Amino acid sequence: MSVYHNGEKMDSSEDINLKIKKMVLAALFAALIAVGAYISIPITPISIVPITLQTFFVVLTPIVLGKKWGTISVFVYLLVGLIGFPVFSEGRSGIGVLFGPTGGYLISFLIVAYVVGFLYEKSNKKPFSVFWIALFGCLITLFIGSLFMALTLHLSLEKAFLIGCLPFLLGGLLKTIAIVFVAPGLANKVNLNTTYPNPNEDLDASDSDQVTITPEG
Repeated sequence: MSVYHNGEKMDSSEDINLKIKKMVLAALFAALIAVGAYISIPITPISIVPITLQTFFVVLTPIVLGKKWGTISVFVYLLVGLIGFPVFSEGRSGIGVLFGPTGGYLISFLIVAYVVGFLYEKSNKKPFSVFWIALFGCLITLFIGSLFMALTLHLSLEKAFLIGCLPFLLGGLLKTIAIVFVAPGLANKVNLNTTYPNPNEDLDASDSDQVTITPEG
C-alpha cells in the first residue's frame, strides 16, 4: 500500500522494496556486463579489440531496467573496473584502460545505456522498434570506439574503422537479433515501471492534513 500525507506520497514498504529491487538488479546487470567481458574471443590478426558479450549486456540492461537504472548499472560496472577490479575485457582494470586504444568502447557504454533506455521508453516496445534501438546502440559503441582508437593510435579514420568497427558489424547484428528475442520478455518480468496513483490530487484545501492509506495490487 502507499501512504499519502498532505497530498504527497510517503514511502511505504512496497516503495522501499521496489527501490531495493532496483538496486539489486542494477548490481546484477553490472555483474552480467563483467561476465560478458570475460566471454572473449581474441582476433589479434584483424583487430586489437576482442569479440566479447559486453555490448550485448550493455544494450540489454537499459531495455530491461529503464534509462535511469540501466545507466546506473553501467556506471557501477565502469566504476568497479576503474578502481582496480579486473572486470574489463581480458581481465584488465584501472583508469589506464579508459585512456588506452580501447577506452572509447568503455566510454560509449554510458552513452549507449542512456540513449537506448531513453529510446526504448519512448518506443512502442514492439520487436521492430527494439531491433532498431538495439542496433543503434551497438553502432554507437563501434563508432565511438573506432573514433577513440584513431585518436589514441594516430590512425586515419578509415584504418580505425577497418580495425575497430568492420570486424564487429556481423556480431553486432547477431547480438541485436538476440536482444529482440530476450529483452521484451525479460523487461516485463522485471517490471520496474510500477506507478503509484495519488488519490489526493483533487482534495480540497480543507482536507490537506489528511493522511490516506491506499491498498495496491
